[in-house]
Amino acid sequence: MRKKFLCMALVGAMAFSMAACGGKDKENDPTPTPSTAPTQEAGEPTAEPTPSEAPEQFEDFDVAEMVDGILERVQTPAMGQGSEMELTEVYGIPADKVDAYAIRVPMMNVSATEISAFRAATEEDVQAVVDGINGRVQALTTQWESYLPDQLELVQNHKLLVQGRYVLFIVGEEELSSYAENVFLRKFDPSIEEMVLVRKFDRFQAVIKEISEEKIVLEYTDDKVYTFECKYSESFYAEGGLENFAVGDTVSATLEEPVPEAEGAMQASLNYISKNLEE
Repeated sequence: MRKKFLCMALVGAMAFSMAACGGKDKENDPTPTPSTAPTQEAGEPTAEPTPSEAPEQFEDFDVAEMVDGILERVQTPAMGQGSEMELTEVYGIPADKVDAYAIRVPMMNVSATEISAFRAATEEDVQAVVDGINGRVQALTTQWESYLPDQLELVQNHKLLVQGRYVLFIVGEEELSSYAENVFLRKFDPSIEEMVLVRKFDRFQAVIKEISEEKIVLEYTDDKVYTFECKYSESFYAEGGLENFAVGDTVSATLEEPVPEAEGAMQASLNYISKNLEE
């Protein structure tokens, strides 16, 4: 559904308590999060991280599920799923050094955005994963330093996080980087405040399921059904007047959904609504 929407914006500020990071993990698919190491100069690998012990409440998790969940919530270029070839040839990590991994790289060669998560086979194998990621950083630096300066900057500001046997590597805009870091660190410390994204949906097609002067309920269908229970924002505008809309109408709507996606209706703020021109 995310790829159907035109934009997403990150709002709110949050404090992260962070110890030394450096990370590893593997799975047959993707995931990411930020580091406490200082920003590296172009071509300079991330300093070797000191793996931290997972807290008592920690439970193993699916790295691919984590990565894909992050990409569902944050707008990125179209991403492809990396296979064992990317693991061993692109990252240079021997397959027997991980027991799970998720690699997501851009499908078009005009973006440096990348997010990968690994679970090392053993604590001793974490360093092999970190070394592979550092080699990847060097390769990306060489690739972008004479091509697109803005993409080189993303590489220079990459994040490499390590928690126990889990490692997360992120190259991307601040929204992706910060959100992925938050999701990853909360896997090990649920007391960390959850970062909330405000998703802005611009003129997408939906059906009115309920309408009143207080709220409107919209239903959007993609690969599944999404329901938005909307209050009217201060700047709300209904083209032709709200009285011209009725249950069953297909409409074009612009709204903000400032809460984590959940089962059932999602609370949102409606900014604009108009009749579908095709009707």
